[in-house]
Order: sequence, then structure tokens, then C-alpha cells
Amino acid sequence: MSIPETAVSPGQQHTVTIEKLTFGGSGLAHIDGLPIFVADSIPGQQLEIVITKRKDSFAEATVRRVLRRAKDEVQPRCLHFHDCGGCVWQNLPYNKQIEYKEEIVRETLLHVTPIEEADRKKLPGRVLKIIPSPQVFHYRNKMEFSFGFSSMRSEERGGRRIYFDEEPTIGFHQPGQWATVLPITECHLYDEQVDMLLSSVRRFMQERKLTVYNPKTQKGMLRTLLLRRGVHTGEQMICFLLQARKKDLEPLFQEFLRAFSGRPNLASLLIVEHLGLHDRPEFPKVHCLTGKTTIAERLFDLTFEISPFSFFQTNTLAAEKLYRAIADAADLTQRDTLLDAYCGMGTIGQYLARFCQKVVGVESHPSAIEDALKSAGKNKIGNISFYKGRAEQVLREQLKPGGKYVFSTAVVDPPRAGLHPRARDAILAHAPAKIVYVSCNTATFARDLGEFLTAGYELRTVQPVDLFPHTAHIETVALLQRK
Repeated sequence: MSIPETAVSPGQQHTVTIEKLTFGGSGLAHIDGLPIFVADSIPGQQLEIVITKRKDSFAEATVRRVLRRAKDEVQPRCLHFHDCGGCVWQNLPYNKQIEYKEEIVRETLLHVTPIEEADRKKLPGRVLKIIPSPQVFHYRNKMEFSFGFSSMRSEERGGRRIYFDEEPTIGFHQPGQWATVLPITECHLYDEQVDMLLSSVRRFMQERKLTVYNPKTQKGMLRTLLLRRGVHTGEQMICFLLQARKKDLEPLFQEFLRAFSGRPNLASLLIVEHLGLHDRPEFPKVHCLTGKTTIAERLFDLTFEISPFSFFQTNTLAAEKLYRAIADAADLTQRDTLLDAYCGMGTIGQYLARFCQKVVGVESHPSAIEDALKSAGKNKIGNISFYKGRAEQVLREQLKPGGKYVFSTAVVDPPRAGLHPRARDAILAHAPAKIVYVSCNTATFARDLGEFLTAGYELRTVQPVDLFPHTAHIETVALLQRK
């Protein structure tokens, strides 16, 4: 039955009880049968909400007031929890977080996979018990903080918009507020020493009077603070991304050295010239003030040199759990030739190389291929090769079916958008006996899964792995077998 627009429309306030969590992290409630997706809510909470968006089949809302806490609700550890937007589930016990994530995978496959309903109903039964993260706090090996302003005024003068920067700071952009930055004094996802480092950075900003980048005017020097650490090696990297050229930066190098070079385990202190408009520099010029331009990290018995912009899993200990799940799904033998598509810096392929005859990695980012070649050489892996280019092109041209390699198994680890349709078709053209699909977005995996099932594969297992405690992100490892 259709719910009249007037019964649920933007601006209205309603009282609801959250029933469960959904893909993306929002809580689900109903008003007269209409699904209401409520951001920043958890099951069991009774809330006063404000409708923000209305569609034919659902509405979205924000929390105005908590009327009753959930039975499972706990006190968040971080004082920024209600403002930051990063740890949306820190008020849930960890055992409940992973229960909900496992159920979200089942529900997404059931409702999103584009196949006949009778076949869809079988998919949730293929989902295995989720593998939890070995660390619940301080698990991230990489963190990025933005320099900016906690507030920003503007006025119209002579037909031009003039911006007034107020309260320069360092922190995170809140969801939907890219122009300003929420000041952060603590974060429980990264190393426990991050609070002291942020205090040092703020003091440095105030003492040196360095300007802060304004995305509206594209002026200011300090843009991003990028931190990396080797969980197994202890090595740390501090990297400042600055809008300035070397000739303007050189007089500041000694000041950065004096302020930050004495920190424990610091293996790399870098300044990066970042003159572009995007958050990530396209052609970064890296200046090493102390140590080296990389830090070392180990996965199992493998060592990887990680540069500021390397593609590397951000939860080292959980990544090892993930890679074991991939190996279990692939179940390789020394007769197998493995395709590792979207291979990044080749970490998955290098781990799997010990189990098979040959690994062939494909990756479009040139810097990732450079990292892969260096690390494969350092790890003395002789049965792995890498091809640079988009998967759909490489598999149709350089590695076309009937050519040099016959792939018995394919591992695909695409970005959140999922497989490019032409890449999916190119993989199908090779007809590997097994496809191991590693996904960070269950919805796009479900979409691609429908195509593989229609093309003659069957879903054997889906293994959820939690790489991101306190967030709604879920990693899955699915095994598809050709019938």
C-alpha cells in the first residue's frame, strides 16, 4: 500500500524505534509500513527523528533526540564520536557489530542480487561466520588528517565572494562538510601516540604561523598530515602535504626537522609538494628530511616497502586473516596458474605464489606496479609477473584467451564500484574454473554476482572479514565455481 507524501515528508518529526542495521550503516525503522533509514542510530533505540528525504518506497531521516537507549548500547570511547562521523558504531559492543555485519551480508545478497527470487533465497545460506578483527582499537596502519578551519564566513563584496578563515586547525572533514574541519584531539583507531603528535602539530602551526589551505580560495600552505606505521616492524612515517614549491619549502625544512624528527620509531619524515586541486597529488614531489621515503611492513614472512601513497590494507593483522581466507577459497595446487586482477602493489599475489605454479598480476596504477615489482624482487618470488593497464584491456589484448597463460583460478579485488563490465566479460572469456571475488562493497559484489551466476558459475561460499571495527565497512571473500 502506498504511503501518502503528506504522512511522511521532509521536515516532519516522528518517534520511531530502530529495528536493525542496514547496508551503509543506517538504522531501519518503519512508519505505517514505509522504511525509514536513520543515520547514526542502532537497533533498540527509541528516537525522535526529522525526515530529510522522501522517495516513493522509502524515506531518510536524522536523529533529533534519543528518547530511550538501546539495551546493548555502550559508552563510546572517543569524545568526538557524536561529531566525527568515522566510528558510527562505537556505541555498540564489538560482538554485536560483527553479528550485524554478517547479517547485512546475508540481507544484501538476498535483496540485491539480480537473479530469480527462488535462486536468491539460497544465497544467504552460503555466508560463513564472520572473521573478527584481531584488534578492535588502534588497528589502523594509516591515517590522514586534514588542515583547515573549524568555521568559515563569507561576504559578497563588489560582485565577489570573500571568505574569512577562522580558527585554523587539524582534524577531519565531517560528512557533507568538505569546506570546514572538525578539530580532533584524539583518535582510537590509529597508534596510541597520535594524540601527542596532534598536539605537537597544533603547537608547530601556532609557533611558525604557517598558513592553512582553504579549498574555497585554493590558498594556504598546510593541506594534509599523512601517517603510516608498520604494525610488525614498528617503523613510523610522518608526511606533510603542502601547497608550495621546493624553493619556498627549503627554508622550513630545518624547522620541521627540529619539531618532529626526534619522535620514537620515526623511520621517515617527508614533505610532499601538492599543488593540484584534488586531495591526492597526481605527480607528488617527495622531499625526505630524515630516514627514507618508505617504511617497511611485514605480512606473514613477506616484507613490503610502503611509500606515502602505496595501496596497502589499512588493518595489517586483519589483512593476514583476509589473505588466509582468500587462500582457503582458492585452494591452489602447484599445477595452477593464477590471475590476480586489480592487484595493487601485489600483496595478495605474492602471498598466494607459494601455493601455485604461476601468478600474473594486473594493475592500472603505475606506482602500484613499481611497488609490486620492487617487493617481489625483495621477497625473492620468482613465479610472479605483473602487467600494467586496465584489467579489461590487458585481458583482451596482452593476456587474451588462448594466449600465453591458461588461468585455472582468478582472484579479483576491485574498488568499491565493483568490476568494470568489460573486465567482467574479459574474465568470463578466460573461463577460469574458480573465481575468488574479494569485495569491500557487498552491494556491487551482489550486482556482479548476478552476472557470474547467469554465466554458468555457482556461489560456493561467502566469507565476511571485519577489517574496520566501529564502521559499517565489510570485506567479503566469495568463491565462485564454474558448473
